Amino acid sequence: MAVPERHRRRNAAQGGFALLEAIVAIVLFAAAGMALYGLFNTNLISLLRVHDVSREAPVVRYAVERLQAVDPRRTEAGVFEVDGFGVTWTAHLLEPPRQGQNGLGVLGDFEVGLYEIEFQVADDGRPLGTWRLRHVGFEKVRGLAPEGFVF
Repeated sequence: MAVPERHRRRNAAQGGFALLEAIVAIVLFAAAGMALYGLFNTNLISLLRVHDVSREAPVVRYAVERLQAVDPRRTEAGVFEVDGFGVTWTAHLLEPPRQGQNGLGVLGDFEVGLYEIEFQVADDGRPLGTWRLRHVGFEKVRGLAPEGFVF
């Protein structure tokens, strides 16, 4: 039995419309997929950065404590290791050494200078960051030191 012409045209038009709907659906699905991928990628990068910071925070804290014990007048640079992280540091003079004073303006026993210590933390050679701290270098230049006391 033959299908009338008008039915053939109507079926062809509906078939074309279904193809257009499918293309629009695929485009919408792809756009949503790309947005979700971008969100996932951003979250993954943030998670990795938080992991790095949580590992390096105790190292930086320990490095600051260790560098506060350094006399930058005698040692200008150095390298040490903390929990597998490498710490490299250098000291730069900010204020030249001068005679210290007490609260009354009387010359003190120490000559003091202000230094900036810059240090870098690296994990297997990969730099994690650079930090700076200010530190006072001092030396006793007046008065008598107790016997056996070393500055």
